[in-house]
Amino acid sequence: MTSLPQASTNTDWESNTRGTSTPQSNSNINAKSNTTKTSPMPANNNATKVPPSVLQEKVTVGMTVLARRRAMNWQRGKIVEIVKRENGGLKYKIYFDQKGKSLVSGHHIAFHSMPKVDQLFVGARVVVKCQGDQAPFFPGVLAELPTRKNRMRFLVFLDNHTPAYVGLPLLHLVCRPLTDPLDDIPDVIHKKFMKGYLKDWPNLPQTQYSVGRIIHVELNGIQKKCEVLQVDCSLVQVVFQEAQHREWLYRGSIRLEHMLKMRAQLKKD
Repeated sequence: MTSLPQASTNTDWESNTRGTSTPQSNSNINAKSNTTKTSPMPANNNATKVPPSVLQEKVTVGMTVLARRRAMNWQRGKIVEIVKRENGGLKYKIYFDQKGKSLVSGHHIAFHSMPKVDQLFVGARVVVKCQGDQAPFFPGVLAELPTRKNRMRFLVFLDNHTPAYVGLPLLHLVCRPLTDPLDDIPDVIHKKFMKGYLKDWPNLPQTQYSVGRIIHVELNGIQKKCEVLQVDCSLVQVVFQEAQHREWLYRGSIRLEHMLKMRAQLKKD
């Protein structure tokens, strides 16, 4: 079974807890307080949503890449042929290391090499390596660049709404992303969340919780009672009291009851 990433103070995956997350707020968590507050994420001059002006790397036959096999399963393979379509577009024939082949578009392949920091920006389409030698790579959107506030980590929202803090060696840039990279996200609800996230960035509303607080979080369409176990920058880990299921959530996640109420109030105002 493939392990998904967890919030961690390290720059690589080290554990296998599922979660949901996002950028960090500079507000402190008061462990003794039992109040819930919301605060916008402050602007960060070192982060940007504007794609940097860098030369587009070439994609050639014989190149090792990461290619989409299924929505949440990208694997390593080699480009064996570049096919030009009648409309002028290009397709790439991939032979996968783990057997099998596929014909994919440029937005469904990613560079196998580690990106340079100046190529990365908030909103970039990326693929992230998961735990295990044979584990697949997961597609996502870069949500935060490293700062001291987030302990020098990159924050990525995977396409299944799972958030993860990762180090640079685990990131891979998609070769030819769509004009709007979010159009490649299959889940409608997560796509809507990401559109709102990028629109509001860097002034992102987030809840503040203390360890031990009882809150309500949506699970399978129903708000369930949870206890806050720990807080890590923009993430909060909860345990669902009924099933004892643990999960990391972004403190601005629409699954949090407090966030739903706050957004409803903002619409009224």
